[in-house]
Amino acid sequence: MSVESIVVAVAALLIGTIGKAITGFGLPLIAIPVMAAFIDVETAVVIMVFPSTLSNVWLLWEFRRAASRIERLPLAVALGLVGIALGTWLLKTLDHRVLALVLAGWIGVYLLLQISRRKFDFSGAQQRVMLPLVVGLGGVTQGATGIAGPIVVTYLHAFKLDRGMMVFAVSAIFLSYGFAQVASMVALELMTWERLVTGLVAMVPVLFGMPLGLYIGRRIDARAFNVCVYLLLGLTGLKLVWDGLGGSF
Repeated sequence: MSVESIVVAVAALLIGTIGKAITGFGLPLIAIPVMAAFIDVETAVVIMVFPSTLSNVWLLWEFRRAASRIERLPLAVALGLVGIALGTWLLKTLDHRVLALVLAGWIGVYLLLQISRRKFDFSGAQQRVMLPLVVGLGGVTQGATGIAGPIVVTYLHAFKLDRGMMVFAVSAIFLSYGFAQVASMVALELMTWERLVTGLVAMVPVLFGMPLGLYIGRRIDARAFNVCVYLLLGLTGLKLVWDGLGGSF
């Protein structure tokens, strides 16, 4: 990578980290497509495991008081791990353009429902079924592309959780994804020493972006938080459409 490419990649990591600190997601969504413009998608996905893991651990500690208010996460996380194993295997064979369009469609439907002010009112039984399935599906997309936000975040955000609960839940799910990804990548020989070192170096921008993002997040209200989520999802959807229609994913 040239010096200019490294600067752009670092900027993407920094901006993605700030978005992650505010909303609970956004780091891979922003950083992976930018990095994939300079290196292959497989390498970008492998490298991003490390900065993503650091950001998730940081946010879990920051919002640890919300842990007692979130139910049914263990089963969801377990299915997410199964999804990761499948998605990582698909990383070598899946048509990423098709998947990009599917994810963009998921975002589009969700945003349209939000604009129409459609109320999501799942019963307790429906939640027990839906949450594990959604997290499992998110695991597949996370393993295959390094991105699960369009699946997991849209579902959790539909319940209008407060910022602390949502960020904690998203971070817990994504952290479990990260651990499973590393194990799957090692087993499939996707994790090389060069990628390991590069991934560790990619953690540096996270150390600077997290405090800034948390500072901003503490000073915005619920409405501004929702706007941030919608903007990140909207931008993600547009990027995924571009990828699916012929851009480089």
